[in-house]
This record gives sequence, structure tokens and C-alpha cells, in this order.
Amino acid sequence: MAADLRTCLPDFVREQLAGALPAFDRKIHGFASREAILLAIESRTSSPIQLLRGEDGQSLSHPGLYPCGEGAGFAGGITSAAVDGIRVAEWIAQSAGAPVFQAFEKQVRAGDLANEY
Repeated sequence: MAADLRTCLPDFVREQLAGALPAFDRKIHGFASREAILLAIESRTSSPIQLLRGEDGQSLSHPGLYPCGEGAGFAGGITSAAVDGIRVAEWIAQSAGAPVFQAFEKQVRAGDLANEY
């Protein structure tokens, strides 16, 4: 739903956007224009709490639940939330019988790759 941001956002947010958009446009020409549409606002906040999880990644209070990412207090941004998601996926796979993940570097012995070229 389209709306005029001047009616939706507090003054301090509008002022920050008004300063930031021209700065972005100087770095990436065309980023800000009269034709541009601001689709959403991403908050730079994380959960004020952290759900506790055990060594196997499961919630200590709710077995079978794997708290993950920003909402559970285990990440502070999109990249760290993605990494935490990978960790949780590994824990879930292990709980279903998959072998413990070994980092690629540990699986390749010195010289193995050199012999292939």
C-alpha cells in the first residue's frame, strides 16, 4: 500500500533518510530519483532476549525446537542469521542420523588437490 513517508515516519527517521538518500545517489547514480519508490524499511535491531539452547542446538525449555537467527537472539544481521541457520540445519540433520559435519578444509588432505591438476 503506497503512503507518503512524511505522514508515516517520525521526524528523526525522515531527517536521516533525507540525508542518506542523496549520499547514496552520489555513490550510485540513479539510486534516488523522483521515480524511485522506497518499498520497505529494515530495522537494525536484534532481539532483546536470547532463547537458551543446548549443545545440540535445541531449546533447553522446549526440546525439539531449534531457536535460530535474530528473533531468537543468536544473530545481529542478515549474514549472521544465515550462518546461524546453517548451524541449526546441521544440528537438525545430525538429530536425524546424518554424520557430524566436517569443514571442507579438514576433509582434504594436503596434496590431494595438487595431484588432480
